[in-house]
Amino acid sequence: MTDQPTIIAPRGDLDLHAARDLAPQLDGAAFDPSVRLVVDLSQTAFIDSTGLGAVVQAWKRIARQGRTMAIVAPRGSAAAVLLEMSGLARQLPVFETREAALAAP
Repeated sequence: MTDQPTIIAPRGDLDLHAARDLAPQLDGAAFDPSVRLVVDLSQTAFIDSTGLGAVVQAWKRIARQGRTMAIVAPRGSAAAVLLEMSGLARQLPVFETREAALAAP
């Protein structure tokens, strides 16, 4: 694994259209065993089930490989609210800040 993680940080709305652009980036990182992935959703103003699904699929691929992925979703953000409402906040490695995500093992 490389020392430098790959940080994917979508901005604005993470909806069906944006998820189509995001999915290839997530797939590339998920299938590269040398990459540690941080998905920073702190600048995401809106996230729907399609956007969340793209992130969850990447996490599942990475987990099957025995690797970890960190998700940044500050408390009160659109991403944090959706993760909490869906119950995924208790299953996924969610951090309040990018710094905390980067410091995690």
